[in-house]
Amino acid sequence: QAHDFWIEPDSFRPAAESPIEIRLREGVDFKGNTLPYIPEWFSDFSLSTTTGRKTIESIPGDDPAALIVARDGPMLLGYLSNRAFVELPAEKFNAYLDEEGMEFIRKERIARGEDDKQAPEYFVHCANTLQQSAPTGDDNLYSTTLGYTLELTPLRNPYLLNPGDELTFRLVYRGKPASNLLVQAFTADNPTERQRIRTDDNGEAVVQLTEPGIWIVKAVNIQPIIADPKARWQSYWASFLFKLPNE
Repeated sequence: QAHDFWIEPDSFRPAAESPIEIRLREGVDFKGNTLPYIPEWFSDFSLSTTTGRKTIESIPGDDPAALIVARDGPMLLGYLSNRAFVELPAEKFNAYLDEEGMEFIRKERIARGEDDKQAPEYFVHCANTLQQSAPTGDDNLYSTTLGYTLELTPLRNPYLLNPGDELTFRLVYRGKPASNLLVQAFTADNPTERQRIRTDDNGEAVVQLTEPGIWIVKAVNIQPIIADPKARWQSYWASFLFKLPNE
C-alpha cells in the first residue's frame, strides 16, 4: 500500500526561542505512524534558516524524532531517507500506480508481462516543511531547494497568502523540471478532498488554496531498474508541508 511521508512540527507559527517537537509521520490522509530518530534511516535531516543550514541532531530511538528551538523568521525542515525496500502484490502495486498518476509505469509492466506479478521496489522519501516564527517580510527561503532527488518548492511564500489565493509549486527531478507528473494537494481537515494537477513543461502545478489550515503537497516519480537482483522499480516520494493562515 502506498504511504505518504511528512515532517510534522507541533507548531507551524511558533514564538521565537520556543521549543518545537518534530515528528516524522508515515501514513495516509494525515493519519498514520510516527517514526523515531534512527540515523541509519536517512542521509539528511536538517533545518535551514536565513542564516544557513544545520543538521538536526537527536538521540537514536527518540520519538518525537527531534526537539528544536524556533528561530526568528522562516524555518525549512528537510528529510531525505535512505533507500528502503518493499515488495507489493500486483493488485496493490497497480492500485498505487493509478492513485499516484503513474499510468505509464502500468503500461510498462504490461509490456514486460508483469502486470499480474509482485512488484519489488526501492523507495526514497524527500520531505520538506516550512514554518514561520514571526512575520519578518518576504524572503526566498520558502523556495530553497535542498538538493533532494525529487523536490517540491513553492514559488511564493505561503505564509503571506490567504484562503482563496493560488500557489504555484515547481517539481524537480535530479535538479531538472519534472513535467507531466501528478501533484496532489489537500488539507489535514479534509484529506479526501484532493486536488490532482499535472505538472507542465516547466515542472509547475498551480494549487488552489481553498481553506486555511495544514496543507500537504505531494508527488511521486517511479523509474524502472535494470539488472538489479532484488528490485524492478525505484520510487521517490516528495512532500511539502505548511500551514495557511486564516487571513
